[in-house]
Amino acid sequence: MKMSPNVIERPVKRHPKVFIIGAGFSGLCAGIKLQSDLEIFDYVIFDENHDVGGTWLTHTYPGCACDVKSHLYSYSFELNPNWSTTYAPQPEILAYLKGVAYKYDLYSKVKFHHQVKSATWVENSSIWKIVVHDKHVGKTTEYECDIIISGVGGLRVPSIPEQFSKFTGPTIHSAKWNPSLDLDDKVVAVIGSGCSAVQIVPTIEPRVKKLLSFQRHPAWIVPLSQFQIFGFIRWLFNKIPYLMWLYRMFIFFSQEAYFMIFKANSRLREFAKWAARMFLKWQIPNDPELRTKLIPNYEFGCKRISPSNMYYRALAKPKCEVVTEKIASVTQHSIITEDHREYPIDVLILATGYRVQDYFSPLKLYGLNSEDILETWKTGSPSHYLGIMSSSTPNSFALLGPNTAYGHNSVIFSIECQVNWVMQVIREFMQRNAKAVVVKENVEKQYMKSIRTRLKDTVWGNYECGSWYVNHEGINTTLYPGSLISYWKETRKPVFSNLIFD
Repeated sequence: MKMSPNVIERPVKRHPKVFIIGAGFSGLCAGIKLQSDLEIFDYVIFDENHDVGGTWLTHTYPGCACDVKSHLYSYSFELNPNWSTTYAPQPEILAYLKGVAYKYDLYSKVKFHHQVKSATWVENSSIWKIVVHDKHVGKTTEYECDIIISGVGGLRVPSIPEQFSKFTGPTIHSAKWNPSLDLDDKVVAVIGSGCSAVQIVPTIEPRVKKLLSFQRHPAWIVPLSQFQIFGFIRWLFNKIPYLMWLYRMFIFFSQEAYFMIFKANSRLREFAKWAARMFLKWQIPNDPELRTKLIPNYEFGCKRISPSNMYYRALAKPKCEVVTEKIASVTQHSIITEDHREYPIDVLILATGYRVQDYFSPLKLYGLNSEDILETWKTGSPSHYLGIMSSSTPNSFALLGPNTAYGHNSVIFSIECQVNWVMQVIREFMQRNAKAVVVKENVEKQYMKSIRTRLKDTVWGNYECGSWYVNHEGINTTLYPGSLISYWKETRKPVFSNLIFD
């Protein structure tokens, strides 16, 4: 699919100073396109970590891998012919991102160990004041820039229920894994049933003495088509890149067809539920009681679907026990459920997800009229035009903002769509010699109303399942209610009449 032309059609008087927050897939893509599309080199990427990679740098738990096929989970302009498997493990994805960063000289643009604490819009001078804490030396500095691009991502801040703080043994969240954690011959409790738990459980099962899987709401599990990519195939992809591009397109359109399962009254979803139950029965043929525990009591697709060929089989091992009773309390050495059973444990692993609804947190964002954007969102819901731009924050762009995630396809393609849109808006900003650009408030409201209406035609808007997709008011603030092709069409060319240039 063709993105925007990368030429500046009219001469510009100045290049804006741009700050990018985050050096993961989003931030790196923004930096590359600033250079290639707009010839802007006066930009800085702030990242609180010690290297590029974002989620794929910080997430190192056992079994960590992508659940989107590798040849699609990569930049369209930087295809990788050397993936070793159809679904890449974390180290390969991180190596890919490091390679991209080196190729485009992005390391020279990144300030590592720098955490952005706050961003304040100064109306009379049309600039952003950014407060940044250098974690390496313990110093806080204020910077100024014209434009902010946020690429902080949603899988960043762990959600850790307070009740588990009473446990005095080793406790670790999947997002903050410590490779020195000793699991050998230990009684280990894994809390949660989402994607990280599905990957952790079968990976650590051979090492532990006993594994307790606490899950109130089991996940829908589907087969994982994981295969080694043989050297001959990698050789072909290296020698004939067009073949790799065709394979990527095949994956993309196959995943797009999968979106039909998530439509509100989809008959395909009924077949998918039947197939998932048959997969469970095939994986655990001799334990109907365990199968009953692992059948979800919510609609297929309402929560994120997890692919795995090993999870069910691990849970069926004699050393594993699935606990579905609600946790009543946690002591220094055990977990007690509401049926008064006590489970002594040595190690506690929290696969309890993330504070996805706290967009940008812990960053404080102050927009027009000094409005505290995140506090406003807490009493309502996040509001962004195309998930990219808010009427409250001029000269500010969010990548993977509200309602831009997907349950069926690669988010990397979505990032590229967003960056393409942002680059065109910045180009227009430069050509008009503007000081500020912001989306019109009525346009933003109309767009968000459309998102809410369209969500009603999906499984995410018609069923309740306690998903992390929704906020405290039951509003889905996370997912886009359409296909990626639909989003590509919406973001391919900005409608400049929807924006205010000053």
